[in-house]
This record gives sequence, C-alpha cells and structure tokens, in this order.
Amino acid sequence: MATALITGINGFAGGHLAALLRRTGRRVVGLGIEQTCSIDTVPYETVDITDCDSVAQALERLMPDEIYHLAGVSFPAEADRTPRSALEINITGTISVIDAMKRFCAAGKLLVVGSAKEYDVNAEGLVSERELPNPSNFYGISKYATELIGLQYCRQYNLDIRFTRSFNHAGPGQSHLFVCSDWARQIAQAEHGGPPEIHVGDCNVEIDFSDVRDVVNAYWLIMEKGRAAQVYNVCSGVTRPLPSILTYLIGKSSIPVTVVAEERKIREVKTYRRLSGDNRKLREETGWEAKIPFEKTLDDLLNHWRLEIGRAVDTR
Repeated sequence: MATALITGINGFAGGHLAALLRRTGRRVVGLGIEQTCSIDTVPYETVDITDCDSVAQALERLMPDEIYHLAGVSFPAEADRTPRSALEINITGTISVIDAMKRFCAAGKLLVVGSAKEYDVNAEGLVSERELPNPSNFYGISKYATELIGLQYCRQYNLDIRFTRSFNHAGPGQSHLFVCSDWARQIAQAEHGGPPEIHVGDCNVEIDFSDVRDVVNAYWLIMEKGRAAQVYNVCSGVTRPLPSILTYLIGKSSIPVTVVAEERKIREVKTYRRLSGDNRKLREETGWEAKIPFEKTLDDLLNHWRLEIGRAVDTR
C-alpha cells in the first residue's frame, strides 16, 4: 500500500484530499503545526515546516511514496500584512520538505501547490502556463519563488516534483476569510438570530472558482498521470461575477437579508478584475474534468455553516 503524506493536512483542502486518497487505497499520513490531526486514525506529526531538521526526521519516520505539499500561508492579505513571516513559511517551508524528500524518499513524487496569484494582476482572458509569472503581492511572490526553487531541485537532483498554479476554490470547510465562505457564514448567522445583513467589500470582480473536491481530484491526477518538472493550472476556465454569487446565496437564505457595503472589507492590495485560467494542459495530460456544479459548491458551503453556527448556538 502506497503512503501519501499531506503537509497542512488540517487545512481546507487537506481534509478533502485525505478523503480522496483514502478512497484510492492509499495510507494517508499528515504533518501540521497543530497539536492534533482533525482526521481520525491518520498517523500525524506536529511539525513546524520551517524547521528543516524536524521535517527531515518526520519524513524519515513516515517514509512516504508521495508528498502533497499544502502547508503554508494561504490568505494573500495575511502575507501582505506580515511579508517576512509569509515568505519564510512558504519558501523556507517548501525547501525543508524538498530537502527532506531528497534525503529520505528521493524516488518518490512531490506536488508543490502554487497559486494563480503568481500571474500578473493586469492579465486578462484565459491565462495558460506559458504566461510568464509576474506576481504583484507578497503571497504571489512566495508561491512563484517556491516554484522556481522546486524546478531547480528537479534539474540539479533529478527529483520528481510537479507544480500547480491553483485558482480560487471554495466548498465546505473553507475559512470565512474567503469571500464565498464569508458570505455563506453571514447568512447562517442571520438565520440563527444574528443581524439580517451581509457585509461586503469590493464586488466589482469576476473570479475563476472551482469546487475544492474537483481541485483535490486534480492534485491526485497530476501525481498519477502528470509529468515531473511541469506546471499545471488548476481552474475552471470560467469567471463568475461576485454579484451573481451574492444574489444566489441571498436567494438561498431562509430570511430576508440586506447587503451592506463595508470599507474595511475592501482589500488594500491589488486584485484581479477578471482572470480565468486555461486548463487544457491539465485536461489533456490527466483526463481531469470538473464534475461539481458551482451551485452545489455554494449550497454545500452554506449548509456547512448552518451546521457550524447551529452547533455554536446550541452550546451557549
């Protein structure tokens, strides 16, 4: 039985990926900074990924056949507030994982998850992997740096490392720091007695969203059928205006809610007004297809928050 290691297993995508990999028959193990694993029965080690020695010792014990590197700072605004910390975690953390792989499981495979934020903020239309990255915030810089470093390890040490530039994804379990989850959470709070309002920021944006379950399926397929030293856009190829998402979620609310524009929620950093990814390389090389309608993504996200808020109310 192959062993798959997920760094950042307690994160949003980590849980969904773990469930998928278990269904494929893999033994799943995890690393994270938290004291315990959120998934029962998963062998787990608490590790600071910036600590190279600790990561190496963990990999020596776990001996994975494949590694999915998801750990790191994932919220762009956090990276812009504390760039030194974000750069250290994302870049040094990735180097720790690759170095440990080189020492103890050099015959295995590693997937380094990057971001669409690596692309130019002014890019428009379907952006392919051939587009030269030109990140305009610290988060994008950190992700592009990990890609360049990983590619050098491929060249210099002949390691099998694959890379993604993952566009926005949503679904049950996502942090409320992200827009769809934020809005779904506010609706759930309103339905449980909170203010009947949704506070929003800049909605003059169209975003390429995918369901997180489709995204982790892409990660698995890249490891199964992709190629070493290759970069893959993981995206839907379709942009969705934020106002249409807001309208859909409000339509699912069991009570009337009012939209309130809030200056605090408008990010100070630049954002893409309309950017979608070209996913042809992913589809042609791996056979990946998006299977989950975005309406189901939003429905499942809203129902997730209804359960979470309901539990919080019941325990008061």
